[in-house]
Amino acid sequence: MKIVKMSEMIMPITLMFMIYLISKVHIINSLIIIEYISVMVIVSMMTFIKIMSLENHNMLYFVILLITESVLGLSILISMIRTHGNDFLKCSAVLKL
Repeated sequence: MKIVKMSEMIMPITLMFMIYLISKVHIINSLIIIEYISVMVIVSMMTFIKIMSLENHNMLYFVILLITESVLGLSILISMIRTHGNDFLKCSAVLKL
């Protein structure tokens, strides 16, 4: 089994966090980046659990939390598109919410 370095797991999360901070045009892009970060955190947690030989029932709670977060984000996005007609973050109508 290959030993995974800490920097190999942290680097994609940090990179996507930097991209998230830079690109603020559409809300859907931000949601996709946040979901990618969440998936990378899950992969990192699973790797640590395998290395440390721990129980993985806590992963189920984290996955359920991520699923509810993504459903909530998409439902807010859909309601905003229905009311305002777009998903731009810099739109003045969105900032008035």
